[in-house]
Amino acid sequence: MKIICLLMLFSAFCASSEADYYTHFLWYRAEPEFSRIVVTDEVLRGRRAVDGFRKKAEEHDKAGRYHTYDFYKPLRKITRVEKMDGHEIRTVLSILPPQGFGFGGAVPYCSVRVYFDGKLKVDCPIGYSHPDNLTVSKVIIHADEQMAEVVFFKPYESDLPLFNLFKYDEKVVVLQGGELVSKAVKPKQEPQE
Repeated sequence: MKIICLLMLFSAFCASSEADYYTHFLWYRAEPEFSRIVVTDEVLRGRRAVDGFRKKAEEHDKAGRYHTYDFYKPLRKITRVEKMDGHEIRTVLSILPPQGFGFGGAVPYCSVRVYFDGKLKVDCPIGYSHPDNLTVSKVIIHADEQMAEVVFFKPYESDLPLFNLFKYDEKVVVLQGGELVSKAVKPKQEPQE
């Protein structure tokens, strides 16, 4: 009986000891044929996908796929500028990879800022934001329509995408009190470098 119990405990331990093998990346895509720019939080699972992504990290960077789970790496800022439908769209991605473990330490903090014709229009997290218990899965800038679409969710809540219509009012998509809101503000100009 003892042997059977030990074998059951051993097999239960072995079955539960393998961790999920995954990584995340931000995918920036300019799609002029659709008059839009799309930034998404993507996940890869399994050794083949994750190890392959890490081996070709430089190639992926050039293709707009930026690794977010490079533990203990410094803050990265990626700036992409597109001219689309008569507008200049500057997107700044900030990626702070995980810096430890414990309360949010094993999770990266990523954000996206979008300047549309020099004015800040989106300033929010992308991916999972641990302090706010919020996941922004996609930010879409529709150049021809002059608007932003932010797709997000909070656990146990059902939310629709948040829209910001540039041509009708001066608003910015921001994180406020753990919620994403489209807030009326004085236009903030793009910083001069």
